[in-house]
Amino acid sequence: MLDFWFGAPGSVSYGQSRAEWFKKSDAFDALIRERFLPLYEQARAGALAHWRESPLPLLALIIVCDQFARNLFRDSPRAFESDAMALECARKMLARDWDRRLLGVQRQFVYLPFEHSEDLAMQHESMRLFGQLALEPGRADLLEWARKHLVIVERFGRFPHRNAALGRASTPAEIEFLQGPDSRF
Repeated sequence: MLDFWFGAPGSVSYGQSRAEWFKKSDAFDALIRERFLPLYEQARAGALAHWRESPLPLLALIIVCDQFARNLFRDSPRAFESDAMALECARKMLARDWDRRLLGVQRQFVYLPFEHSEDLAMQHESMRLFGQLALEPGRADLLEWARKHLVIVERFGRFPHRNAALGRASTPAEIEFLQGPDSRF
């Protein structure tokens, strides 16, 4: 799973950012569904608890719960159903300082559950984490994305672009916001 996401160690793609990670692609979503849906379901059922006992498997579990869920269940409530598990795993990674053993490109995925949280305290933690990561070459833009997420949660207390998928009613201010640029991730 980690080789799929980051490239195999020693390959030219290893440790390189991939455009597919952060853009909507039916083909990429289908590939993840085909290869990793059973793995995701195992994670949700708690069958991968042993992955929490060392850094790389824990990183894999975070990606499965945070990123794969968004690819597997795009525009549905299930896209966010494992966010709490991903955040719990990310917090464990930080508590053990295991994130410091990872490449910067890997650490960003440990920090994304904080950025994806609708809890303001977690948004501030995201800013702190991405602020540190932004000091590394090629990572400065990650802080700007964290800031964009923070501003939305500060303004609305949640991400309005999730409202339709989660069956939440949007306020008039959220509806207006959703009609503008940079309102969806």
